[in-house]
Amino acid sequence: MPRAKRLRVFAGPNGSGKSTLYKQISSQFNTGYFVNSDEIEQEIGKTGFINLSRFGLKLTQEDLDQFLCQDQSITLLQKAEESGHPISIAVRENMIVDKSRDTHSYEASLITSFIRYHLLEHGISYSFETVMSHPSKLEEIDEASERKFKSYLYFVCLDDPLINISRVEIRKEKGGHGVPKDKIVDRYYRTLTNLLPAIKACEKAYLFDNSGETMVLIAEVLHGGITILLPENKLPNWFIKYVVNKINE
Repeated sequence: MPRAKRLRVFAGPNGSGKSTLYKQISSQFNTGYFVNSDEIEQEIGKTGFINLSRFGLKLTQEDLDQFLCQDQSITLLQKAEESGHPISIAVRENMIVDKSRDTHSYEASLITSFIRYHLLEHGISYSFETVMSHPSKLEEIDEASERKFKSYLYFVCLDDPLINISRVEIRKEKGGHGVPKDKIVDRYYRTLTNLLPAIKACEKAYLFDNSGETMVLIAEVLHGGITILLPENKLPNWFIKYVVNKINE
């Protein structure tokens, strides 16, 4: 019997603790190939290329050209161009090559989308981190379900976007990447708007709050049935507003 194909999505607003959550889960379960935009940006910035073999893929320039013709790719290419960061990549000998050697987040985002697209196409289990503020991530989960993947959502959030801003600033001071404050706040609410649709699209969902000193699992959802693991007076506001109050609407 073939092994089940699994998609594991680690989602939450900027600075919520997605990377920490991924490390915890990946130490206990086989999370497949991990496709992380920050790691891609760092690696291709350092070496100038990404070896696709490490993701179990064998792709060509033709595969990339076809991907770049898709609407989502065209939109990202245009945004990058308008921001003064044009994307210039190619596939050579199964490696994605940065032709300009001017790596930036737009380029890394396009590369990770390209890799995830083909992992789906080839039926290969994988996981990724996302802020999930854009509906394209919901579309990816739906696509995975159509391709008979079992989809799991691991969502972590903080109870106030001001805490997110503070933690992103701390991360930046330690050498991590920064995010503009207005983007953190805007994405925070767009992410939470997408939360319930993501829960409903996944076979299983695990919801964590990281507002305090330790990350706490507050609820599990299996095939639409929710189990709340904390007393009502301990539940964070984001969970009450965007899950409890909406799940039966």
